Amino acid sequence: MTSLGNSRPSGFDAAIALLSSPEELPDDAFDSSLKVVGANATDAFLSGGPGGSWEALGKKLLNQRLLRRAYHAFTDGGNPARQGMAASVLWFLCQRKADARDSAWEVAGYLIPIAGSPRTFISMLASVLTQTTAFRLEMSAFTLLAGAMVLGRQEGNAVDTRDHLIKHCPAILDKALSMVAKIAEDHPCGRTALAFIRTVFDTVPIDGPPFPPTVMPVCVCVGVFRALVECLTSRKAETRDKMRAVGVHYVGTLLCSNIQYVAKSGSEDDRAAYLAAMRQDIFPFVDTFCGLLTSPDADDVVRDGATTCCVYIFDCCSVFAIYAKEIGTAYFATLPDGPVQRLMRAPKALQAYVTAVKSLATTLVSKITTTTLPLAVPQMLAVCGHRDAVYSSGCISMASDIAKRLDKESVDEVATVRRVFRTSSDATQTSPTCAPRSLCVTAFQERCVTYGDRVSSRGGKFRPNGVTRAILQHEAVKAMRAAAVRQPNGRRKGHQRQQQQQQQLTAPKELLDLFDEIESAAKEWADAQLLAEVAPLAPGSTTSSTKGGKKSKGGKRGGRGDNSTETTSSSSAAAIGTSEDRTDHQEEDAEDHHGPPGPPSPSPPSPPRPSCSYSSSAAGGTSVSVGGGRGQQQGAGGGGDDGGGFITVGRKKRGGKDTGGHTQQQQQTNTADKRDDNSGVFPSSSSSESTRPSSSNSSVCGGPHNAPAVPFPLPPRPAAPPPQPPSRHRPTPTPTPAPSSSRLGCGHTGLPPLAAGGSSSSSLQTAVEVEGRSGHDRCGGEVSELQLMRQQLEAMRLEKEAMQRTNEAILREKEDIKREKDRLEESTECDICMAEKKSIVLIPCRHFCLCGVCAAVLMSKPVAQRLCPRCRQAITATRHVYL
Repeated sequence: MTSLGNSRPSGFDAAIALLSSPEELPDDAFDSSLKVVGANATDAFLSGGPGGSWEALGKKLLNQRLLRRAYHAFTDGGNPARQGMAASVLWFLCQRKADARDSAWEVAGYLIPIAGSPRTFISMLASVLTQTTAFRLEMSAFTLLAGAMVLGRQEGNAVDTRDHLIKHCPAILDKALSMVAKIAEDHPCGRTALAFIRTVFDTVPIDGPPFPPTVMPVCVCVGVFRALVECLTSRKAETRDKMRAVGVHYVGTLLCSNIQYVAKSGSEDDRAAYLAAMRQDIFPFVDTFCGLLTSPDADDVVRDGATTCCVYIFDCCSVFAIYAKEIGTAYFATLPDGPVQRLMRAPKALQAYVTAVKSLATTLVSKITTTTLPLAVPQMLAVCGHRDAVYSSGCISMASDIAKRLDKESVDEVATVRRVFRTSSDATQTSPTCAPRSLCVTAFQERCVTYGDRVSSRGGKFRPNGVTRAILQHEAVKAMRAAAVRQPNGRRKGHQRQQQQQQQLTAPKELLDLFDEIESAAKEWADAQLLAEVAPLAPGSTTSSTKGGKKSKGGKRGGRGDNSTETTSSSSAAAIGTSEDRTDHQEEDAEDHHGPPGPPSPSPPSPPRPSCSYSSSAAGGTSVSVGGGRGQQQGAGGGGDDGGGFITVGRKKRGGKDTGGHTQQQQQTNTADKRDDNSGVFPSSSSSESTRPSSSNSSVCGGPHNAPAVPFPLPPRPAAPPPQPPSRHRPTPTPTPAPSSSRLGCGHTGLPPLAAGGSSSSSLQTAVEVEGRSGHDRCGGEVSELQLMRQQLEAMRLEKEAMQRTNEAILREKEDIKREKDRLEESTECDICMAEKKSIVLIPCRHFCLCGVCAAVLMSKPVAQRLCPRCRQAITATRHVYL
């Protein structure tokens, strides 16, 4: 190369030309040219921003010879002036783009070949950092190191970049920590050093694909967290804003992910070192946070910063407890100076934390990437045995508020409680007072019930609400509700009773009202479920059954058979769900009155009735209606309006007197002609039935209102009638199934004949007449006429159900045909090629209609490959259709 002598540049372009020339430059020419270029780069950086002018200047400076001279000048510690001018050029090149990371790794890509290798490049920059204290040199060096780390991420070269820096250049990390510690002092290089540390250890793919995880040096982790705490709890708004500019959640994620890796994959020495450092340097910050949270003089922004740092500490402890199995929660529960003990020692610190999380909805806590991260504090407290404090401080309400900020379609609104309980059994396994306190949070209970309603109604179906059932059937809930309505009878008796009353669970009125609303909604839900189940047996059906009455005779109080109608179902549901008052909860603790009403359960069996029901009725006993499920006594005249549909069986009252009267009143009804009557089946007895004395006769009537009287008096029954053999002259009716359109009506003999006529009607009419003439013969027969009528009605019910199933199948087929027709009417083009007219439908699913060519191609494949694109069902055949 030839020397250029003492020539000096006349301008900026001349300076760039000199620095880009292949000849060797004299020192004065090099210094003057570098000074001009550095001054122009500094002026451009201070006067504008990333844009067209910066890009144009950057293109001029990205010259291989110019960069070589600038890099050697930057790493030459013997000439500080020249080193500062080169730093200005390199700093501008690293900041010229809107995203400094992109320009930094691009410049590093130019300089690493000049240095020879990434290791040499990093080692030379390490010497620069250890020999200078000028902030411009430090910022440029950390920016170039960050660019080298990003380049190593993109190339997947962690050995020559990250690993070499940690093992062979620890001075770089020490210098970075010293800079990070000065962020709170407004040092300009602090944020640049923190960004460099993030590119080295962060596992988030924000700066390109992350490096394989490694253990961050303990000193680095502690130093970064200390800087985070000092900045977020600083009273200077500028200092807090600088940390927020770096990204608080990114720094928190960096620390938590590193501790998770140590707890999960680190060695025992690494875990021990981290636990010792956390105990010595990090856990004492909890006392500072408690003081800030409970101080009335602290600003809300400072409380927010203390809350955020407290969340990260407890989250790191939770991560250690989960992934380090040999440590577990026992370590933190028994640690005398741990974060759990420090927080619980501070009065009202947990309540202040909950208030800060709930009130600061627009600050740092709500901007954390993991929305449920604030629940790490109550989670650790709960698993360490402080569940009572968690429930009493309102942490469940805090979880509910956090859930409200989540996506409405997410199920995390209920699943977040697991962050506190860990398992479903944790709510009650520690002490009996935990569950009542946890249930005292009405907001969370309402969210749970709403979630249960949504789950139980998916797909338009009715299912039991498991959440409501779990709440109302909980022993603590039942005890609270019973204690709220239990009034002491008389004066107190002794000191023991006073203590028992003091130990009773107390609950606010709002909570009790919430339980009442939940139970009321559950009853309405159960009624709707029953109506949906008995929809095939709507009031318009023409067949009725006495199966419910038959079960009542066997001891069931419900009075609702399997073939009951909508009227019977709603009445039964009302009897089960709404007739129980709070006195029942006290007297019948064995029965579960708090659960959500499901299908009615069998009631306790009633006393057995005598087999000769009609004769006992004729002897003067009162009749008992079993239709309403409550066993009210009613006479033939008094209960005709409500319970006439069920079979009433008369018997004598215990200790009662015979009435002895056989006066009958003729009541005529014509229910067979009432086609629009909704009582075609046996309706249940109303709860308002009177208990006035009844006449001695008993009747069985299928009419909706009145029970017709027997047209002639029956002979009184002797005290002990001997068994009579069945009469040989009495015709034995045979159970002949009647048409499904027949209805029950009232005849003239007190028994319900079949309105459809025919052999069944004649047989029943004959049986009724014989019954009227010979009441004693019926008691001695093995099979009664009533039993035969029940068999006939059962046969009718089965026939009706079969016809209903057939009709439903026909309706479904019609709907399928209609849907297929509608789909075919939408378009006439082939569903595959969309070019030819479709004429062949795929069997059996009928989802697609193809043209002849596409159908032939599809059918030429093996059966295993002929699958419907929509339902993946095998296509077995095709059918030609005409459009």
